[in-house]
Amino acid sequence: MEKIRFDVVGLYHWDVRNNFKEYAAEAVGKKLTLQPQPENVKDPYAVKAREGRLHIGYVAVPDLDVVYQAMAGSGLQRLRGVVVSSNPEPPVLTVECEVECIDWDCEPFDDSPYEGWHYDGLPLIPRKMEELSDLTLDLIDALETRAPVDDELLEMAEVLLKENLYDVSREMTRARYRLERLLSAHPDPKLQQLAERFRQQKGMLMRHMYRDHVARYLFVDIPRELLNKGLETSHYTYDNRLHELESQLMSFPYQLYDKFLADPVDFLREVYYKHVPRRYLNQLLSGIILMILKGKVEIERWGREGERDTIKQIQSMGKRTGCQKPNNILLSDVAEEYWKRLEEKGFVDSKHRLIPETTRQQAMYIADNFANRLKIKARWKPFETLWGIKNLAQEKWSHLETDNPVPRADEIEKCFW
Repeated sequence: MEKIRFDVVGLYHWDVRNNFKEYAAEAVGKKLTLQPQPENVKDPYAVKAREGRLHIGYVAVPDLDVVYQAMAGSGLQRLRGVVVSSNPEPPVLTVECEVECIDWDCEPFDDSPYEGWHYDGLPLIPRKMEELSDLTLDLIDALETRAPVDDELLEMAEVLLKENLYDVSREMTRARYRLERLLSAHPDPKLQQLAERFRQQKGMLMRHMYRDHVARYLFVDIPRELLNKGLETSHYTYDNRLHELESQLMSFPYQLYDKFLADPVDFLREVYYKHVPRRYLNQLLSGIILMILKGKVEIERWGREGERDTIKQIQSMGKRTGCQKPNNILLSDVAEEYWKRLEEKGFVDSKHRLIPETTRQQAMYIADNFANRLKIKARWKPFETLWGIKNLAQEKWSHLETDNPVPRADEIEKCFW
């Protein structure tokens, strides 16, 4: 006989939602039945946990592998286990089951929907994500070989605890479970404490605040970083193939690209539930980022509150990459000297575009100084075209009426001396 342990999460959604803390606090010793739900619309691999007729929650997604492997190895269609520990907040129940055999080679997830899909655009996932994968493997190797518990090993675990939620692929989901088991089995109390922290992270991607944070990193921070590096001026802009690449994204299994357009925050939950392999997920994310940079996405909603500012940030990046080249007067030798000084002071980048930290008020002040120095008659239009922004004249009048000082105005003025 073999024993497995796994976690049940989501108590605040089901039959004990009104008293989930009290239930979790008194749960040790309760007998639960674990039953697959292939008819579940959100996740056909979901395993429901119930006590009698009470629907308690679901087996945590990182633990689904071992549950299915235990059922396959023992020839069972469901499992029965006992709660051996619990955490009231966030509510997590740790369940232990005894089975005859575990088929560790069993692959419960069907990848056939992905086999005919491809995306041949530019890979845009940053080095950070690759490093996260490497770090995970290094930490697993160190724990499996019983490497000494030194500062380097503890630092690897701390970094992974902080950043693993950025990777919502199936591989990282499995790695979380494997790391938790290895850390729990280690005699060093420091590593056992880390195992508990990994355990408490289960289900965090189901919490709106964490998904919102990850979505902002993927769909705002990464495109902005690429934009500031001048991606659209590289040799691989794919401008002549955007329609083709967009069609590839639209054909991604389970309509996940459509779900991104509907709500990028909820999209991450769908990816998690669909157990998307990293290879395909990274291609999908690269395509999404390219479409953001090219101004090809129209997002309907951001998160449960329908927050609009983030959508506007994404739209503004598309406008910046899609805007026209500057007027010739802004490319003169005199103008180039001004641009160089503005770049050195951190107001624009090497392509004369505003960096994200430059405010509208500062943009107005830069344009005003340029127009005065170069005697530009249509003083606002060239800059609005260059930067993809509007109403700089109104910004000037508002500044004159309120007499609010422009931040770093003296530094801007010095750039035009």
